[in-house]
This record gives sequence, C-alpha cells and structure tokens, in this order.
Amino acid sequence: MYNERRAKSRYPVELNVRYQTISGPEAVVGVGRTINMSSSGMLLTCAKRLDEGTRLKMYVEWPSLLNGATPLQLIMVGTVVRCTKSGMSVTFESYQFRTMGRARPSNVTKMPDRNAAPPKAPADPLTLVAKTSS
Repeated sequence: MYNERRAKSRYPVELNVRYQTISGPEAVVGVGRTINMSSSGMLLTCAKRLDEGTRLKMYVEWPSLLNGATPLQLIMVGTVVRCTKSGMSVTFESYQFRTMGRARPSNVTKMPDRNAAPPKAPADPLTLVAKTSS
C-alpha cells in the first residue's frame, strides 16, 4: 500500500523558475522548471544541484495575467530538503504574488475578458467522420 507522507497534494505544473541562494558560503543563481507544486513545496529541475538545507528565493512565472493584462510572478522563500536525479524538493517558508516589472515572452496565457461576447460559430459546420476499428 502506498503511504503518502506529504501534508498537501502536489499538482503537475511546469513553469519557468529563477532562483538565488540566500544562505551558504557563496551566492548561487540559476534557472529551472517546476515539475510539481503544492501550497507547501515543489519539485524543481535545474542544472545546478544545491545542498540540502540551502535557503532559496524563487521567482515563478505565473501562467495567467492579472486583469487580463499584467504578468504575475509567484515569489517564494524556501529550503532545499532533498536532491534526487529528478530534481530538488523545496519546502516553502513564505510566498506571495507580485506583478512583474515588464512583459517578456513566457508561458503566460491571456485570460478572456469577462464581458466579451462568446466566440462566433464557424460559417461552415464541421463534418465528423467516425472510424471503426478492425
């Protein structure tokens, strides 16, 4: 029987991350991608491996826009609790959303305007063809 030790469920989310160490003998800066996240931690894949116990400040490009126009980022402070071949597990001490200083190409999706009319149906209806298996 599988025994989950995490207090919060993790969700598969792939987002760009920038990070910098805030503890340790020298500052380390890097980039990576999230593999999964919860409200208390995440699994992060990146080129550099950091020691367990290293404190990080992380900046995640959030996938939706504030009011349909302003890019957001999730800023977190956390600690590396485990390093494996698949990535680093980080627990969060704190997190907050902030607006990004400038727009840049990213994985941000523009949300539809709430007051916009629904999309119009195409003029020519689509023809669907069902295939049977042999």
